[in-house]
Amino acid sequence: MDLAEALEVLGLAPGTPMAEVRSAYRSRVRAAHPDLAPDGDRAAATTRTARITDAFATVRRAVLAAGGDRVPPLPDPASPVEPAPAPPPWTLDSMEAEGEGDTIAIAAPAGEAYAALLEAGSRIGGIGYVDRRLGILELIVRFEGGPSCSVLITLQGRAFGTDAFVTMESIEADPTPPVRPVVEALVEELRRPR
Repeated sequence: MDLAEALEVLGLAPGTPMAEVRSAYRSRVRAAHPDLAPDGDRAAATTRTARITDAFATVRRAVLAAGGDRVPPLPDPASPVEPAPAPPPWTLDSMEAEGEGDTIAIAAPAGEAYAALLEAGSRIGGIGYVDRRLGILELIVRFEGGPSCSVLITLQGRAFGTDAFVTMESIEADPTPPVRPVVEALVEELRRPR
């Protein structure tokens, strides 16, 4: 799939920031996912989801090759087309992470993402529970002037990296505060050079 086709599949244009690309990808995958399809339409939904995932991978490769954080311009059809270089290898010292709502998108395989989240989580709270096999991590955090909370992080490997889903619940009588500050703190720690 070339960049023009990938952008058409995702409903995007050159110059779109990578955060919007991820958002469009997630939105389209959620809408097309086979688990949400009627029983007779699962094969078609699987094909649609694979096409959306392939489009995201194509756009991501183009963004990485261009060295920025936006979709590059489409190549001139008159000039020869060179294949996009492979994305750089996964490294823990250059973690790409984006937070959106209660989800953190981490550009690393699940094992490396888990290790990085464990390290980042230990800097913002106490580790309450670890299950590497199931991709579950619990942190205990205390808000200044607020309650102590259990933060449950579950990981889901994706074709482009790993999504970490973050939920939080107060473990005191106080109401649970918004999860956004915890997601932002984790993203900041994940991006911090090691």
